[in-house]
Amino acid sequence: MVSRLAFIFIGLSVLFLLAGCGGGDGGGTTQPPVARVPVVEQLTENALFEGNPTVSPDGQWVLFEAEADGNRDIWRMAVGGGDPTRLTTDEAFDTVPVWSPDGTSIAFESDRSGNKDIWVLDVSQPGAVPVRLTVSDTDEGSPAWAPDNSAIAFESNLGRTLGSEIYTIPVGGGDFTPITHTEEGAYNRSACWSPDSAQLCYESNASGSSALYVVAAGGGTARKITPDDGYEGHPSWSPDGESIAFESTRSGESEIWVVPATGGELFQVTTETGWWPEWSPDGNEIIYCVLEGEVSNIWSVVVDW
Repeated sequence: MVSRLAFIFIGLSVLFLLAGCGGGDGGGTTQPPVARVPVVEQLTENALFEGNPTVSPDGQWVLFEAEADGNRDIWRMAVGGGDPTRLTTDEAFDTVPVWSPDGTSIAFESDRSGNKDIWVLDVSQPGAVPVRLTVSDTDEGSPAWAPDNSAIAFESNLGRTLGSEIYTIPVGGGDFTPITHTEEGAYNRSACWSPDSAQLCYESNASGSSALYVVAAGGGTARKITPDDGYEGHPSWSPDGESIAFESTRSGESEIWVVPATGGELFQVTTETGWWPEWSPDGNEIIYCVLEGEVSNIWSVVVDW
């Protein structure tokens, strides 16, 4: 584990320097505000691609996808570090893992059936095999497990030539319930649930450019909570329900940003690139990935704003 605490010391040094610039009689010149220095920490240091990290509900494990030996699989690692454990070994492309609310199972996207489907694996039982949840001839992906364990949201191109919509399916399987209804060619994806399971936030280019939308969990009229300023996606709802983290290229590079769940002023969280943000269960950190060439590792940033 490699910590970038040097940034903290630099920031503190600047603060002390500015504090000493004014005269003791209050006649010193006013100094410009000091820029926020994110407190970040590198959690993995592997020379391979890692993505879509998410912390278990009990805060003990990090679930993520990784490409090793030319194969993309789902892995699990203790939050404190150590050797990761490979949870899937199929030759298929296994990606976008999420935890069940009780932490005993995971859902993920896989093309092992010939097209993309949502699969569920009981990680509490050694030797358990994944079970196919969505059974169709279309592509389903990017699962999101409802906090109340009622359903799993996902994206699907069911009935479309171009684009995708957000659907939900009962955790035990069943019929798809459409949540979004947009024109052909629009992509609606990367849904996440509010902590009370009452709403879904997702990425959509229905207005012409990628932005974030919030809609009731049963469907209805969606409201846009971010402007159309470059790519914005992969939302993650904070545990207190107040904020939504997401990745955005509005600064020129993909960085992690936060917006109030009701919409409003945006706040930039990272300054040295960031992808796939996910809040920790206690809301004190956001974990994400830093992509450098073909290598992507997992980092965390302290929620200090």
